[in-house]
Amino acid sequence: MSRKKQSTDAGAAREAAEPAPSPVCASPPAPPKTVDALQAELDAAGRLLAEAQVKADGNLALLQRVAADYENFKKFSERERAEAVLRERSAMLLDFIDSCENLERALEAGAKELPADGRLMKGLKMTLELMRSVLDRAGVKPVEALGKNFDPSLHEAVYFSQDASRPEYSVAEELRRGYTLNGKVLRTSKVCVVTRPAGAPEKGDAVECPKDDREA
Repeated sequence: MSRKKQSTDAGAAREAAEPAPSPVCASPPAPPKTVDALQAELDAAGRLLAEAQVKADGNLALLQRVAADYENFKKFSERERAEAVLRERSAMLLDFIDSCENLERALEAGAKELPADGRLMKGLKMTLELMRSVLDRAGVKPVEALGKNFDPSLHEAVYFSQDASRPEYSVAEELRRGYTLNGKVLRTSKVCVVTRPAGAPEKGDAVECPKDDREA
């Protein structure tokens, strides 16, 4: 009994020696914000939002300019590439036309010395027809010049000829055939253009009749 009492007394002594826990103090609630303070915060947030919107608009405009510049550069590059291909193609076709015309002249010269029904002449004619078909498939067409009105976009006047029997500024002679490629001029025709002889009346002009000597 004495030992049990001693242990009880010792526990009570320890509890008495330990300090009692201090009570937890709760922080006082923050005072409510005034209307002015809330309005100031709202204004600040509005300014930040406006600055962000301006920056976003600037970035969008810059992106749009970059995209437009890229599209313009892309179109320019495609146009330059197409023009380069057209130049190369036109040069090759002009060389081919020269060869075709040389063959035409050879046939004209050979017709004076060789029989028209001979193998050589027939072979040359077939070759010429094949070359012409190649030009036709490529979109090359001859320019009509003889008897047509002079067109500076299609014809190149080499010299002029006075002829009252022909319409003025019509083509009297074709010295070199012109060609178009898909509707665009590939080579102009060299032509002779008709002009009105000096002193000849223009079309529609009235010719003055001689006066009667009996008139007063």
